[in-house]
Amino acid sequence: MALSKRVDSHLIGRLFPKSSFRVAQLGSEDAKVNSDSLLTLREMLISNEAAYPEIDRWYLNKVVPGLKNLERIAYVAFEGETPIASAVLKLGKHAKFCHLRIQKDFQDLDLGQMFFAHMALEARHSGATDIHFTLPEGLWQRRASFFKSFGFLEAAKARQQYRKGEDELSCRAPWASVWKGSLDKLPYLMQRFSPGGLASTSQILLSMQPGYAERVFARTKRVEIRKRFSTKWKGCKAVVYGSRPLGALMGEVTLSDVTSGPPEQVWEQFGEAVGCSHEEFGRYVGDSREVYAVELSEVVPYLYPVDLDQISLLIGKDLRPPQSFLNIERSADSSWSVAISVAGLLHGRFDTRGANTSIQK
Repeated sequence: MALSKRVDSHLIGRLFPKSSFRVAQLGSEDAKVNSDSLLTLREMLISNEAAYPEIDRWYLNKVVPGLKNLERIAYVAFEGETPIASAVLKLGKHAKFCHLRIQKDFQDLDLGQMFFAHMALEARHSGATDIHFTLPEGLWQRRASFFKSFGFLEAAKARQQYRKGEDELSCRAPWASVWKGSLDKLPYLMQRFSPGGLASTSQILLSMQPGYAERVFARTKRVEIRKRFSTKWKGCKAVVYGSRPLGALMGEVTLSDVTSGPPEQVWEQFGEAVGCSHEEFGRYVGDSREVYAVELSEVVPYLYPVDLDQISLLIGKDLRPPQSFLNIERSADSSWSVAISVAGLLHGRFDTRGANTSIQK
């Protein structure tokens, strides 16, 4: 997977089966056709005009052209049909969180943290070395700990004042510091949010040969055969890793049932769903007296396979996948928990069991 690859904005909003919450990501196409989401973004920005008298001019002269030429990305979050949050990110070497505001009823639910992490990752795509933003002095005084947790340690008076009636401060931090703060929070955040319908609470990492993994997500393989496993994993969520030469995390499944028995009995019961020939099955089980049939359901593929080398680079850890499976919760190394959280973020969508911080910049 190339980290620079983005999902087309028309896919946004189709991936929220468990909630009426969704986030629309706005890009060049929205700016060219003046989409409904873009009009909603403008309305949300203009609602801040009393504090930011030039905000509509900024929208027309900076945001729209920036979206058209891929220099900016914008977001609008909805609860049902009601817009509840908006954000604008300026890309480039010196990235800027131009705007992030969350409506009052949806503050203090961690949505702000999730936006910071998501925008930091998007900034990485454009080669950002640092990130900056401006904010009201009063907000810094109230929420300095929030910003410091993402590496924004100091705030100085901004050279240009956009806000009426209150001084604006400027914060800047290296991208690496912002991303470290994001990584520290991601495992927790991914328990609060479900990107693209993912549970984000997976307990097991399952390694599979690429061909079999692809059949799982094509839904032509509904049962996985293992020579060593346990019935205790029944009902658990698992992330599937497609082994080399693919070398990528592919998505999530539920282990809906686990049955053990002699190989021929297992084949007779599940053969049609195993996704391989009887000869392949026989070569795998060999002289085993007992094997496990793991029934797979609730299959949720990532929008594209998440390359393990790319995640290793992003989290600064050399990830070594298990030959069979890994108990993520009991692993002495938390790297896989973080890696799976990053994969969920790369999957690129929000669902919600909560949301945070109201910020206007």
